[in-house]
Amino acid sequence: MNRIYFSALDVSMIILAFYIFYLYLMPDYFRRKSIWLFAMWSIALILALSGIFSWMMLIFLQHNLVPIHFDFSWNYKDLQLNRLFIVLVGVLGGCSVKLALDRLEAGKKLNVMEKEKSAAELNYLKAQINPHFLFNSLNSLYTQLELGGGDAKATLASIADLLRYQLYDCIADFIAVEKEIAYLRNYFNLQSLRKDNCKTEMLVQETKHNFLIAPLLPIPFIENAFKYVSDSYNQENFIKASITFKEDKLRFHCINTMDVVELNLLPAHDKGIGLVNVQKRLDLIYRNKYELHAGIVNGKYEVLLTLDLT
Repeated sequence: MNRIYFSALDVSMIILAFYIFYLYLMPDYFRRKSIWLFAMWSIALILALSGIFSWMMLIFLQHNLVPIHFDFSWNYKDLQLNRLFIVLVGVLGGCSVKLALDRLEAGKKLNVMEKEKSAAELNYLKAQINPHFLFNSLNSLYTQLELGGGDAKATLASIADLLRYQLYDCIADFIAVEKEIAYLRNYFNLQSLRKDNCKTEMLVQETKHNFLIAPLLPIPFIENAFKYVSDSYNQENFIKASITFKEDKLRFHCINTMDVVELNLLPAHDKGIGLVNVQKRLDLIYRNKYELHAGIVNGKYEVLLTLDLT
């Protein structure tokens, strides 16, 4: 019976100290951010609780209010130290649990904020792509109208299809890879109209899988290929793009001839924002599930992007 009475008193002390710190002192500290005020209240409550329970134990023992019998000798100081230790157990428990739960809650809020920030950045990057694309497309239409070749109405219809895709289909975070490929083909053919001194070719391997992809990822590479492709009558000028699939991975490859000297002479602000945007989007969406290699190889600019579509 001694153990039952002692355990009941000890547990009641621990619970009381736990909830005082968990419900009141710790929230007050988080609100005020005053370590001195928290320390003052903590010391006062610890001493008060240990003193009250020591006095209660002394009353119980002196008046035999509960049948507690000792087989060892304790003085009042020993009793106080024992109660102080029990109170400290409850205090440490209350502080630790409150800190752990608040940290967990802060982690959840931070995760939500990071997701909202990522979504905002993605929307901003998509918004940058729209005027960028429209500027290039209108240039193609202007070139066609100026030279008087081709079907301007068909070109305008293609531009409308591309804009419709960007305004409506690209609202989703992920879309069917077939729609993205159709968009790329349409854009590639549209840009090819204004390149009479350049061979263009785009090959696509069909897939039977229902893959999803973040929209508008490869388009900046194609934009840059048409923007910086060489225009020399002393060499072959070409743009070649391909999309292939291997298991659950998409492989986008684009290569174009270029005038390296002329590119290096361009100011930094005239080299476009597309590649910077696509790098940011890849980091936000695919993180460690992509590989990107882009640079000048043997006088040609080459891009190889591999995406894990799982």
